[in-house]
Amino acid sequence: MSDTGTRLSPERLFRYQAAGCRLPESPSPFYAVLLDALADDCAAGNTSVIGLMDQTPCTVEAAPALRLLGGVQRCVLDGAASQLAAAWPAEGASGDTAVAHDALVALCADPPPALRAALECDPQTNEVGRAAALAPGLAEITRRTGLPIRLLEIGASAALLSRLDHFRYEATNARWGDAASKVRFDYDAALPFDTAPVIVERHACDLRPIDATTADGAQRLLSYCWPDQTVRRNRLRAALEIAAALPVTIDAASADDWLDEHLRPLDGTVTVLMHSIMWQYLPNPVQQRIEQLLRERGAAATARAPLARLAFEPAPEVVHAEVSCTLWPRGERTVLAQSGYHGPPVTWIS
Repeated sequence: MSDTGTRLSPERLFRYQAAGCRLPESPSPFYAVLLDALADDCAAGNTSVIGLMDQTPCTVEAAPALRLLGGVQRCVLDGAASQLAAAWPAEGASGDTAVAHDALVALCADPPPALRAALECDPQTNEVGRAAALAPGLAEITRRTGLPIRLLEIGASAALLSRLDHFRYEATNARWGDAASKVRFDYDAALPFDTAPVIVERHACDLRPIDATTADGAQRLLSYCWPDQTVRRNRLRAALEIAAALPVTIDAASADDWLDEHLRPLDGTVTVLMHSIMWQYLPNPVQQRIEQLLRERGAAATARAPLARLAFEPAPEVVHAEVSCTLWPRGERTVLAQSGYHGPPVTWIS
């Protein structure tokens, strides 16, 4: 669990996340209004909301507002919050924020176990849309190395992105992936898919792995998908079908310990460490150890056994994410693309 960073008031954290829900790339008007209302509650001294938020790390890095909303939506999906469910967005209905707010405050006063559990864990969004930016990143690594990929994903949650070669990508110059896939991305630009990546191994780890093939695992993933975003929800459900047909083992382990065992160059493949919107959740000592492991293992990389880091993380200006690639033996870092936090639109830079 991430508890590092500067502690802020629940009011500030709700307003911060409300602004994130208004970003034009992937807006959620329902959550934005709801979060602002919760911020107003905190400013007015509402003890139910403030008291509940005191049970989770109140830092930007820990994303407490997303923990709360994930737990709230899990209650809705599980049928444990009937008043909320009646006001929640659903197919063909945009939701009623005023009614939802009153029901949510009542839920905070007597939180069900699913809500308390969500506050104890970092969000596990496992956003499938990020494949739209990560896949061309893998293609670029293949173009530069000419080698098949040994994929290592940390903070993988349910490892849906570890299966990204089973999605479909169509750029103006080339196509890649499963032509029959229900998870599809179209680009109005040329991308490096003319050098098609081949994933020959895939391994993943997470502190709390989610089994996407179970009903409980699917509900947990859906709980983090913002309820008024139909495209995201449909994309996730399609990815869950793919996961059911393509098992991936996800080790329950801390990323640094796991990489100490798995991160090493192997002849004839490019070993790619991949991660997306998870770095902020790692304690500083874990981040530092991973960086040290990359330097050490990168020093052993060769042209026949290269090592790469493909990261989808917040850009310095925070309003969007960026995809970066560091490739050893030279260890040069390149920003490849900019993207919305949930994926498209993707602007290719490299």
